[in-house]
Amino acid sequence: MKKGEQRDKMTAIKFKVKCPYEIGDKVKFEKAGKIHVMEITDILLEISIKHERHKFILELDGWYQLDTEMHEVRFM
Repeated sequence: MKKGEQRDKMTAIKFKVKCPYEIGDKVKFEKAGKIHVMEITDILLEISIKHERHKFILELDGWYQLDTEMHEVRFM
């Protein structure tokens, strides 16, 4: 940043989202024509202020991240 330039101010936001998943749940999904069953080990929330949307990304079995918008997820 050059001398005399101002930074953009950060905007505080409030949001409330209910997650349909819980850590420890087992989920079933299809990928590359195969059915996979894995356990949720972490839940990430991605929020877009500009597009006013949110999505959940599930960490499965401690390593695999599943985008819930790209795959149909079923509970076991």
